[in-house]
Parts: sequence; C-alpha cells; structure tokens
Amino acid sequence: MAGRGANGRHGLRGHAGRTAALARLLHKECIQLLEAYRNSESLPSSPVAGDYLVSIPPLVPQLSDAEKISILHAALKECLRLLEDVITREDADFSDEESEYRRKRKTVRDRLGHLLASTEQLLVDGQKFEAEVKEELDGQAAGGSFGMKMWIVRVLQDLVHWTGQTSDTLHSLPAEMEKTPKTMSRRTRKGGAGKIRK
Repeated sequence: MAGRGANGRHGLRGHAGRTAALARLLHKECIQLLEAYRNSESLPSSPVAGDYLVSIPPLVPQLSDAEKISILHAALKECLRLLEDVITREDADFSDEESEYRRKRKTVRDRLGHLLASTEQLLVDGQKFEAEVKEELDGQAAGGSFGMKMWIVRVLQDLVHWTGQTSDTLHSLPAEMEKTPKTMSRRTRKGGAGKIRK
C-alpha cells in the first residue's frame, strides 16, 4: 500500500514475527495432540502410510514467500475443516468423555483458527489459492472403527506437517517483507481468485 511508512513496515514485520511464533507453538501442540491420540487409542507410534490428505503445489524456491504463505493458508483452512469433521464424529460417539486428548484437541482447534486469521493479514492483494483434500471422512466408513482411527491419525499427521511447513516459511518471511512491504495487504477479499490443483 502506497501510504505505508516506516511505522507500517515495522508493524507488518512485527505481525509476521508474532504469527511465526504462533505457528511454531501450534506445531508443537499438534505433535502433542497426535501423541495423545495414539496413547488414548493404544495405537503404534509409527506414521500411517500414505500421502498427506491435503494436497497443494510444491513449495519450490521459485515461489516468493508471500506466495508460499497464500498456499499454506489454503492448506491450513482444509486442515481446520478436517479437524472439525473429526471433532463432530468423535463427540457424536463419545459426547460425555473428557480426556487430555480432548483438551489438547480443543486447544489446537482454537489456535489453528487464530493462526488462519493472523496469516490472512499477510496475504497478497487479490491472490487466493485452494488446497485439495484427497480423502474425506465419508470414504472411511467401510473401514470400520479401526479404519476411522487410521483416518484420524492421518488428519493429525497433516496438522503436524502443514503447521511445521507454515512455521518454517513464516520464520523466513520478515527479511523479504522488509524489502518489499508494499506487496502485502490485509485486503484479501478483493480482486480475482486463482485456483491451484494437484
């Protein structure tokens, strides 16, 4: 934005730094959530095989940090939607049960919402991407209880992966933002929308 002066540049870099710290904290909490779920269900600690549920284009070096943030923001939105699906299903089956896993699950859901709101303020004007989800909750019914548990693990693995990717990218962002502060804006709802698929 043309009117952004020195205070605006410092404020934007400060916001990016706070967002990076939030992403790092959330990444650690997602790791703890995955561990808590495996412990609560007596599941092995080895990762569930298969690709990530959320698919985005490769974060190649040719992309700017701003473009990477836009793409990762789309991935995080799908992660939150998948987590909400998990919560709805689990609460329907075990609505009265309280546990460490459920407390951590609520913390992760709330903090992920905060991270999405924070990263949205770093998006480039008019630039919007969509992530793709390969396997939805409805497709897991045939696998029974164990199949559902494996799908939940994969959702949590996605959370660990994409929050980690976001944390790494955000921690590299402030240096670029200092050079090109005018490319960043909070006005993300105006302009055209681009869709990137697998």
